[in-house]
Amino acid sequence: RRVLFRSRGESEYPDVNIFSRLTNRKEPRMTRSHALKWLSVLLTASLFHALAPNDTYANLPLYLALTATAVTIWVFDLLPAVFVAAVLTFCYLITNLATPEVILSPWTTVLIWTTFGAAIFGEAMEQTGLAKRVALRCMLLTGGTFRGMLIGFGAGGIILGLLLASGFARTVIFCAIGAGIIQALELDTKSRMSSLIMLGCFFAAAAPTMQFLHTSETFIWAYSILLKNLGISVDFWEFLSHMFLPNLLYVIICFAAIYLTRGSARLPDENALKQILRTRLKELGPMNTAEKRLLILALLSVLGFMLEPLTGLNAVWGLCLAALSCYLPGMGIMRAESFTRLNIIFLVFIAGCMSMGAVAGAVGANKWAVAAIMPNLQGLPPTAGIVCSYAAGVIANLLLTPFAATVGFTPAFAELGREMAVNPVPLFYAFQFGLDQYFFPYEGVMFLYLFTTGCVTLKHILPALGLRTVLTAVMIAAAAVPYWNMIGIM
Repeated sequence: RRVLFRSRGESEYPDVNIFSRLTNRKEPRMTRSHALKWLSVLLTASLFHALAPNDTYANLPLYLALTATAVTIWVFDLLPAVFVAAVLTFCYLITNLATPEVILSPWTTVLIWTTFGAAIFGEAMEQTGLAKRVALRCMLLTGGTFRGMLIGFGAGGIILGLLLASGFARTVIFCAIGAGIIQALELDTKSRMSSLIMLGCFFAAAAPTMQFLHTSETFIWAYSILLKNLGISVDFWEFLSHMFLPNLLYVIICFAAIYLTRGSARLPDENALKQILRTRLKELGPMNTAEKRLLILALLSVLGFMLEPLTGLNAVWGLCLAALSCYLPGMGIMRAESFTRLNIIFLVFIAGCMSMGAVAGAVGANKWAVAAIMPNLQGLPPTAGIVCSYAAGVIANLLLTPFAATVGFTPAFAELGREMAVNPVPLFYAFQFGLDQYFFPYEGVMFLYLFTTGCVTLKHILPALGLRTVLTAVMIAAAAVPYWNMIGIM
């Protein structure tokens, strides 16, 4: 077993970025199963090309065939994800589905550079131990019981979400803490308790995604696309009024689902847990100068989002500048030469996925999708429409990855809202809640990473995941919708 808690300065996960693993793997042998998967890719592409209408939207069949090919390859993990995204981008260019300005437009959006800045902050917080210190401190303050640990995970996730705009980086950090607790308590890694502790780590990283405007790099991009199509703007404080309370309820629901489905599973010695947390925190030593400077830089980046309505400056550029400051001589946070080893090839993957949404608008895929589903939504009351949007997110996440679903459907929300004569912003919020409902490892990189720890068994966490999905639907209908009505965004 790898040691998950080390002394200051030692990296527990030197290869933090999972995409680097996807670009450095051996070529699999062509087995019968492998051949059937490739056949499924060809059949899926052919099916989409044959069924797509070509009378109104001439380029739609080719777009759907190319995009379906890429998505199916991702689902079956047949080729490196970054490689597929790059090939898809150049296929769009060669087939003239849109202009190069449209296809390559993702490189000019905030998501690419938010991810870039968040990757640097994530690496710095992991190297200095700042993120682990915040999480351990929150868990220690909430007590050493199982319930207290869950509360600590939730509080730590929200605080870390304020400081670190990278869900994957937060997942790595919390999983390291969770696996270390399991090892220290000598729990069976195949036990229900082991799985529930790791699920709590995942919820701590993923559930606060919409707690603040900048908590998730993907959400910032998707939200900016929606607002651009609507011709409106929403700043840090206005978004806080929209989502802080609903997302706080969602975080509570996530950890309540774990607590309610734990069954007879108990920690072997709850008093030992508090001692373990104290030991892990003591191993980090006193907070050093590098951590203090990093904390100041992180808070300055958050301040940029808060003051954006007054300054008029895009806070993402401030985030990147603050992150790059970690490498400056005299800061003592990150060595300048380590910047060349920063793995940022995953930006190609993100840009390739984003080009799917950009080209979709150019070929008319968004309008076609809205026209196809509108007959089923017309006449529905607003609450039912929002619950349907949530259900659509849950289903989309089963068929696609959350990022691919966000890319594919976000541009259509403005059009859908206009057709339904409702504000599309709550529809979008509900859809994002739906995309956060996971059941199987293939659905998302963050959820997949949970299983790489070797401490999770799927059958032990499915009850909590299912209960969370049901409770979230109830929360949206019974609490979020009345709240959004009250503040006037319905």
